[in-house]
Amino acid sequence: MEQGFLEKVYDSVAKKEKMLNGNFLNYLVRAMAAGVFLTLIYTFCMQIVSDFNQTEVAPLGKMLMSYLFGIGLIFIIYFGAELFTSNAMYFSLGAGHRKTTILRSTKLLVACWVCNFIGAALCAFILVQTGLFNALADGSYPNDALYSLAAKKANLPWNEIFFRGIMANFVVNIVIFIQAVVKDDVAKLLIVPLGLVPFVYLGFEHSIANFGVFLMTWFTPGAAEAAMYNDAAFTTLGAFNNLLWATLGNLVGGGLLVGGYFGFLHRDKIKKD
Repeated sequence: MEQGFLEKVYDSVAKKEKMLNGNFLNYLVRAMAAGVFLTLIYTFCMQIVSDFNQTEVAPLGKMLMSYLFGIGLIFIIYFGAELFTSNAMYFSLGAGHRKTTILRSTKLLVACWVCNFIGAALCAFILVQTGLFNALADGSYPNDALYSLAAKKANLPWNEIFFRGIMANFVVNIVIFIQAVVKDDVAKLLIVPLGLVPFVYLGFEHSIANFGVFLMTWFTPGAAEAAMYNDAAFTTLGAFNNLLWATLGNLVGGGLLVGGYFGFLHRDKIKKD
């Protein structure tokens, strides 16, 4: 099982580098797609939370969104989109097993991160233009849970963001591994959302998913000024601080923990190649 997965990783690393260097437009579109999918689905999930908060069964909203968030990763997998956080594991393992270099891996990861951001920005802009998220007559917002979440994330201490980032991509890449070795599509459709529930429900920090949260807050008229979590206001500086430490944590969680795990266990392959 693991041997087959390793071969998939090696093949994927080679194909991703070839696309980045030989057909950058295709790579750009695939990486933008990942940002689009996560922004769309995260916004949808937080709308569910906002709606449930108006009922007597508000906790069910959080549980439901934790499961439905996995739709975003399903879209990414089946569309062949390029996601920074899964690439962290692929290229850590690829570099460790000498299928690529640290420099080439860094180049691809930076390009993927930037293109994920562009896709998220495009999706957030279009969503805001629909008018569905504009302030209501009483000054409240239909998706107030999303903007409250943005304020919460922007006010977390750097160390909490970092370690939550580690755990987020640790969970994500465990799911990536499982879906890669499972051949049945129905099983994949069940495993992916269920596998992501701990990460979403516990509030871990995923840098690319956070793009959508912050961009929706920036783009929605008045939302950035109105966004509050308890007594803490949303700030742009806090948002960038979150993205920095979440990204670094994601690199550790996916690259060192999951990628390093497989790299160490199969270190004998380095000597054979």
